[in-house]
Amino acid sequence: MCGKEKDVSYQIKIFGIVQGVGFRPFVYNLARQYNLRGFVGNSGASLVTHVEGKKENIKGFLLHMMHHPPHLAQVENIEIARKDVVEYKGFSIHESNVLEDGSRFISPDVSVCPECIDEILDSQSRWYHYPFTNCTKCGPRYSIIEDLPYDRKNTTMKSFEMCPDCRKDYEDPSNRRFHAQPTSCSACGPNLSLLNQQGEYLECEDVIATTVKLIKSGNIIAIKGLGGYHLVCNGEDDNAILRLRLRKHRPHKPLAIMAKDIDHIQSYCYVNEEEAHLLQSNRNPIVLLHRKEFCDLPRIIAPDAQKLGMMLPYTPLHHLLFQQDIHFLVMTSGNISGAPIQYKDDEVFHALNPIADYFLIHNRQIHTPVDDSVVKVFQNQEMVTRVGRGYAPFHIRLGVKDGILALGAEQKNTFCLSKNGYGCMSQYLGDIKGFDTYKLYENTMEHFNKLMNSNPTVMAYDMHPSFISRNKLDKFKGIKIPVQHHHAHMASCMAEHGLKGPVIGVIYDGTGYGTDDNVWGGEFFVGTAKEFKRAGHFTYVTIQGGDQSVKEPWRVAACYLDALGHDPRKYLKGIEEDKISVIQQALKSNINCYRSSSLGRLFDCISAIVGLCHEISYEAQAAIILENMADPSIHDSYSMDVFSEGEVIQIDYRNLFSEVMADIEYGVSASIISSKFHNAICNITAQVVQALSNRYGLSEVVLSGGCFENQYLLNNIVNKLASMGMKVFYNQRIPINDSGVSIGQLSVADQTVLG
Repeated sequence: MCGKEKDVSYQIKIFGIVQGVGFRPFVYNLARQYNLRGFVGNSGASLVTHVEGKKENIKGFLLHMMHHPPHLAQVENIEIARKDVVEYKGFSIHESNVLEDGSRFISPDVSVCPECIDEILDSQSRWYHYPFTNCTKCGPRYSIIEDLPYDRKNTTMKSFEMCPDCRKDYEDPSNRRFHAQPTSCSACGPNLSLLNQQGEYLECEDVIATTVKLIKSGNIIAIKGLGGYHLVCNGEDDNAILRLRLRKHRPHKPLAIMAKDIDHIQSYCYVNEEEAHLLQSNRNPIVLLHRKEFCDLPRIIAPDAQKLGMMLPYTPLHHLLFQQDIHFLVMTSGNISGAPIQYKDDEVFHALNPIADYFLIHNRQIHTPVDDSVVKVFQNQEMVTRVGRGYAPFHIRLGVKDGILALGAEQKNTFCLSKNGYGCMSQYLGDIKGFDTYKLYENTMEHFNKLMNSNPTVMAYDMHPSFISRNKLDKFKGIKIPVQHHHAHMASCMAEHGLKGPVIGVIYDGTGYGTDDNVWGGEFFVGTAKEFKRAGHFTYVTIQGGDQSVKEPWRVAACYLDALGHDPRKYLKGIEEDKISVIQQALKSNINCYRSSSLGRLFDCISAIVGLCHEISYEAQAAIILENMADPSIHDSYSMDVFSEGEVIQIDYRNLFSEVMADIEYGVSASIISSKFHNAICNITAQVVQALSNRYGLSEVVLSGGCFENQYLLNNIVNKLASMGMKVFYNQRIPINDSGVSIGQLSVADQTVLG
């Protein structure tokens, strides 16, 4: 006769995004479902479960947990160990243990879920019209976390004591707010206030309805959101948008639009299946969409662009704003141009008072500011342009060693930290040359080190001698590794796709300090994350004006034309001859000049010569306008030659310029010139890659660098190389622009010094 089956016991450690996503209540209910005893609790940044009961029940429990975790969870690793049975009386949720170390993953902020939306629109609900409702499926995470483990006492919600009703929900295993750390209601949680420019509180029965009335009247409102302030006005009011542009000193750069629902977006933009999925996902990024020909939204929203940056409401507050008969809101970052997004209530009035007419604020503090993420769909796949809300922090398994801190680029900055084989990349921080942005950069880095329980021993940085991030090196006592900018671009793409190399790297960019002390940006590399060889590049041109040349494409064009024997006065209509003469004299005397192989500067040059853009008001404006003129139906191309200097292939653009000049004199349209120029770059790229493939026996090609934000360029080069039998890789989850450089630096540092 068989004896009674004995109980067994296991400890299960789960690593990944497992805190702040409803994992503890999920495990609690699942354990009870399988008649198991024990407990679950946060331990450092992991989740630890002790279960005991029948072996078959534990097996079913584990299979269910691994294959059907909570919707927001991201399980990276599970460790299971046999333990002695201690005869627990039931199953419970334990207090968090702060001592446990290991892989640490931080949950991004998550947009409001459908259940919470239903409640704020239900007049019978306790959360009716409450703009801060959330549950384990949604709400603030990274932006309110002060420390791990993710418990209310370690967030900015600690100052709000739960009312009896919220406490009851929080402790009820059958409630979706069971252990939802930021949970609250109108009786106990944050609240809204509306203030004027003088900081005086406005008495109004319905703050949200009053705010919408002010927006409809043409006012600009600074609205405190999930990760910072937005500057908001009516997206269908030309005059309001113009005032916002004038006050913010942002004359041309596209503005983001929040639409009431996807139907309103589809009425003005083309939306494919993947774009619709991204718009409605719980990350709710800004998605770059092609506007329809008959789009009635004001052209001033994005005067240079064929695309509109669209997003849907992602907080209860946003949904309530759109209940007031408004369909489109301009919702741009709440900052002065060039400064970081405002998020502190005591600073916002001074910073945004010259722009905003009113301020809609709330008293839930933002610990870490996070801007909106920006994505697009390329060849039916998501490409991330800006890592922010919903995407940051970004964790990627790289197999790197602990203790590496990569400082990132100077513009579009992110930084990256290694921990337990993962790279953890920060949110987009912007141009850290500015004092306020650099201060945010330092504070965010300190916060990251605290959350990740990290004390870096290796620091990777851009080799540019004047980058402000080098200030971090002075006090650092560990290993310091300079990384060439474009090598970091190549390594970032290799890291994302798990490539060991060697590969052919095509890195097209605006600016990057080269190993020969010149400015690179039109590069062909052969190598790995550990080392690279510069196998080809566009021929150098001497450019006068330093940083000013980037802001004034006409200046770049004058330098190219002068170098190639063309008279700049003939082709730069509208530029004073005296200004051109000054440039030419400075070139002869080598005053404030640099040598550049940058494809970004070549794009600027052509844009200026064609007369599209002589001065820019935002980064890459000239190139963006030139791209928008390109017609995919035109297949003609200008010609370019290659020659070798030693083993290095160089691209000669003299014929290209001669043909462009001829087309201008014949009165050929800017659209045809742009198309032929783009096609020339695509053709010469394929030609050089083929030559390098033949020489080195390589078939894997990596494309990276900011110029590949140009979808016409990227699409045609990808297709050409693929048709040649090449295996083509480009950044997708990691930005292809300078925001991805930090992950590349991390990978290079790991291979070069610690490999």
